[in-house]
Amino acid sequence: MSQQHPVALDRHIEEQASRAGRSSKSNSSLERMLVILDLFSEEVPIWSVEAMCDALGYTRSTAYRYTKELAEAGLLFQVEPRRYGLGSRIIQWDRQLRLTDPLVKATREIEPELDVFDGEQIWIVCRLFNDQVICVHSHGHLKEPVSYARGTPRPLFMGATSKIILAYLPARQHMRLFLEHQHEVVKGSLGSSWEEFKDVLQTIRRQGYSESHGEVDPNLFGLAAPIFDGNGKVIASLSCVRPQTAYREDQAEEQRQIVMALANRLTEKLTQLINS
Repeated sequence: MSQQHPVALDRHIEEQASRAGRSSKSNSSLERMLVILDLFSEEVPIWSVEAMCDALGYTRSTAYRYTKELAEAGLLFQVEPRRYGLGSRIIQWDRQLRLTDPLVKATREIEPELDVFDGEQIWIVCRLFNDQVICVHSHGHLKEPVSYARGTPRPLFMGATSKIILAYLPARQHMRLFLEHQHEVVKGSLGSSWEEFKDVLQTIRRQGYSESHGEVDPNLFGLAAPIFDGNGKVIASLSCVRPQTAYREDQAEEQRQIVMALANRLTEKLTQLINS
């Protein structure tokens, strides 16, 4: 692996392979084939068949068969002999999601209401997928780079955008997440024990918003509120990210109320679209 990719990416490659490798232990041939797609990332967009075998423990014949089927389906593209990148069908699916995802459509409908603060601002809608959040839409602009770009997975334990979703998950899920991710919980300032973790999440839930300063991106602060489905289950968050220099303590409470009200509007709009 280290000969195929730059040394600086070794740790990322190991993490990517480990995550995919855990999924590859399924007995389902379909799941074992699809888990190959989990190897591909922005940092490592091209994989050889040999590297896939090393990462996932597949035999060469199995890896060749899977990559052939994925390429025929348009999910992989052969950039050169025995080396693959993600295929064109994924681009088609992404376009379809941009046009038809009810959450994205609902956000676009309320975009005129989002430019409520003076100065630079970017509004981000992130959806919960398993144990991570992924940005599905953004509106506005910042000169500073923002980590929450469309399609980029982010952990549940860092930043207002993620923490507000985490706070509204069921208690049984909180326990599992704490047991499986104690290091990330501590790193995200969410407590060093189960009781502390539970108390922090209850506080966020009671106030109805989450706020972070420089936690994900330096020089930026974020303010986020939850988005729910028609059954009251948290599925996403709406957050406003602005330069830290724009923060004013005397305006903070009013702005929190604005973000929560806009998230409620988005919940209402989403429910209407789904039920229409």
